Amino acid sequence: MINKKCTYFIQVLSLFVFSTLAHSGMSEEQMQQMMQQAEMMQQCMAKIDQSALDELARKGEKTQAEIKSLCDKGNQKEAEKTAIAYSKEIAASEVVKEMKKCGEMAQQLMQNMTLPTDNTTDKQQHICDHY
Repeated sequence: MINKKCTYFIQVLSLFVFSTLAHSGMSEEQMQQMMQQAEMMQQCMAKIDQSALDELARKGEKTQAEIKSLCDKGNQKEAEKTAIAYSKEIAASEVVKEMKKCGEMAQQLMQNMTLPTDNTTDKQQHICDHY
């Protein structure tokens, strides 16, 4: 489920990126490089262990319920300890590290883009002129 969402997000992001780039006057070589980066990002996301990700989600829901229960009982110190322990576990998780790596690729892809800031840029052309 999450992997499908990631794939869908990447596809939508790619469509947005490449339609924007076509309108921005980016060279074909630059566009090819961006497409390769997007492909690498998609491959990175596809390698994420879905079962490990699902297990993290289940454990997160369980921990959230445990923290809520502790808070409801007035045991704030124990709730805080539980939250900190879970945060450390998440930070050390290999699947989270992989997701972070893929996210950094997405961030780098977005940083390489020059997006128009308003509707006054290049009024002579329409996005459809590039298709």
